[in-house]
Amino acid sequence: MTLSLLIVTAGMSVPAAADSRIEALAGAVEADADQSEHEAGDTRRATAERARSNAEECLARAPEAAACQYAQGLALGLAAREHPLHARTLLHDMLASLARAEATDPDYDAAGPARVQALVLLRAPGWPLGPGNVAEGLAAAQRAVMRHPEYPPNWLALAEAQAKSGSGGSAHESGRRAHDAALAFPASPRRDAWLAEADSVLAHR
Repeated sequence: MTLSLLIVTAGMSVPAAADSRIEALAGAVEADADQSEHEAGDTRRATAERARSNAEECLARAPEAAACQYAQGLALGLAAREHPLHARTLLHDMLASLARAEATDPDYDAAGPARVQALVLLRAPGWPLGPGNVAEGLAAAQRAVMRHPEYPPNWLALAEAQAKSGSGGSAHESGRRAHDAALAFPASPRRDAWLAEADSVLAHR
């Protein structure tokens, strides 16, 4: 994750030390979002609460920073999972935060704001239960791929959108592109996960 050495909020320059704190807070939320996928129960709830606290501090320090808007979106997503009775409102707020992040910096986290919007729109229940919308999810995934085709998760999001749109052939091609893009990264557990997901897409013709 990278941020410029100077963030401007409300017309005021933020010192580099403050910028480092913003980067640390946003990075902590992103790490919690990844970690939460492998947790359950009280541990997962504690992770969601920590992410909420860090995202709020980040926004308080730099409300116009894409990193903080993105972190807030991720934290709201974790909260939605822990509080299903309020999930509809939380997911709407999540999408709004991600849209602000995309408008501020569409390249942040390799088009992360558009990519995460796509996944929420594709996986959430549709109206009236939630904000799910396959067509909008497909459009968001396409934006992510257009900006950062080198990043495998963008192709994986597009493949999911295409499959849910009834375009299996296109989804298979996006899975192949995801697989090829992953091979360009150094060996790591993260790359292994991308390859496994791409192979799962390729197995469904």
